[in-house]
Amino acid sequence: MDSCLAGNSPATRRPGPLAAIAAALALVSLAGCSFEPPLHVPAAPKSAAYTAGKTVKKTAAVNGLGDAGRAQIIRYNARLQRTWWKLLGSRQINGLIQRAIMHNPTIAQAVASLQEAHQNTLAIYGEGWPQVSLTGGGNRQRFSGAQFGGATRTFSLYTGQVNVSYTPDLFGLNKLARHQTRALEDAQRYNLQEAYLTLEGNTVSNAILLASYNAQIRTTHRLIAIQRSILRLIDQQYKLGAVTYLDVLNQRTLLQTTMAKLPPLLQSRSAVRHALAALVGTIPSEADLPDIRLRSLRLPHVIPVALPAVLARRRPDIRQAEAELRADNASIGVAVAKMYPTVQLTGDLGFTNGRIPDFFNASSMIWDAAANASVTLFDGGTLLANKRAAQAALQVQLAVYRQTVLAAFEQVADSLRAIQNDATALKFNESAYRSARQAFDLARRQYRAGAIDYLSLLNTQTQYQQAELGVVTADAQRYRDTAALFVALGGGWWPQKFRAAKHHAAAASNPSPAHTVNARGAAKVGHSPKAAAATTARPAMK
Repeated sequence: MDSCLAGNSPATRRPGPLAAIAAALALVSLAGCSFEPPLHVPAAPKSAAYTAGKTVKKTAAVNGLGDAGRAQIIRYNARLQRTWWKLLGSRQINGLIQRAIMHNPTIAQAVASLQEAHQNTLAIYGEGWPQVSLTGGGNRQRFSGAQFGGATRTFSLYTGQVNVSYTPDLFGLNKLARHQTRALEDAQRYNLQEAYLTLEGNTVSNAILLASYNAQIRTTHRLIAIQRSILRLIDQQYKLGAVTYLDVLNQRTLLQTTMAKLPPLLQSRSAVRHALAALVGTIPSEADLPDIRLRSLRLPHVIPVALPAVLARRRPDIRQAEAELRADNASIGVAVAKMYPTVQLTGDLGFTNGRIPDFFNASSMIWDAAANASVTLFDGGTLLANKRAAQAALQVQLAVYRQTVLAAFEQVADSLRAIQNDATALKFNESAYRSARQAFDLARRQYRAGAIDYLSLLNTQTQYQQAELGVVTADAQRYRDTAALFVALGGGWWPQKFRAAKHHAAAASNPSPAHTVNARGAAKVGHSPKAAAATTARPAMK
């Protein structure tokens, strides 16, 4: 800004008509300058890894679980399909996602917020054009002759005119305001993407959790049936005098302890079903949710992971923070531009006459033209304080942006380590379950044959129960953490101009072709969207 003024300073000292010409040229040159400071967005990390230590490339394989126990391969610098939840291979989850997209109120709220931001952008753009209005009126009036020392008169007057006003954007105030509102619209667009991603992630996570509780409840019922059969056997042996009553009480206690685990599981399952009902936009009594089974899910064996530099340019919350950064940067320019003069041009053209038939006669024409300029000379430091406040707000948003990036990388790193450790935990739990099941089967046969006492049978029962529930929990956690990794990566790849709810809802059932990696690792090649630009060329509802 100072350099713009310095370039015209010699000419402004010239006397006579040249001074006016130089002043006009100075205004024109200033109109081409921008008070918006250059924005330096922090560079994306150059590291190719998310985690400290050895890079996660493959998880452990788990024997005895079939396809669900295969190792997961991490494929870096690969692209995740937009409908990422379909990698789980569950039609029930696909249906829940589609219902949530269509009926969840948070999506409607985010769409409305985007519409509001878009209309605000259009309003700012409209203010840069000349404002034209049409006025007209008529009145009939009587003057008393006593007032003017003559006869009393009654007359009519009809007036119609076009009013034009225009505020030239000499110092870029309107342009900067457009930059600011356009950045805020972009922020709302990325907020809508984030709302979709959060909704999808919560729906998938709760659906897997529901499947986990269903499996735990079925397992607990099966354990109760086994323990009841053992209780009947011990009761018969007690009646025959083969065991003491203490053995009967111990087995009864174990059975009742196992039965006591059912109500919390049922309550937890009910809470998850209620949460899913809210996610799909209905009340629990009318949700009609499917009975999802854990074994019906398909574990994605190839997991595409974007590189850190790509994640920083793709994740919706990071893009939203960047758009808000651009808005705060433009607000500094707005605050500076308000320190400079404003000029307003106005003009009126119309007709006025006492008779309607003579209204458009040349003698009835009226017009006026005016130019007004104003500049603040003293405001007690308000404008300067506003500028400094805008600069401080930019620093705040820079910190928010950095924190958003750090949180995103933390989530990806946590999820990568989680799926690695989940596979190892499931492997140990499955091995422990197999050993516990063999020990329990052997203990039951030996107990019937009288080869071991009841205490040994009781210990193997307890270990078998814990091992079987441990496998169910570890298996479900593996699915949930895989879904959490997809969410941490920003979900699927969004197009440059996000086109609103109904298009995305349609994509839930018919995904658009793109370069994706499916659950079996096969690449699908199609037309990939262009990289999202930092700004949009023109405001448009997408």
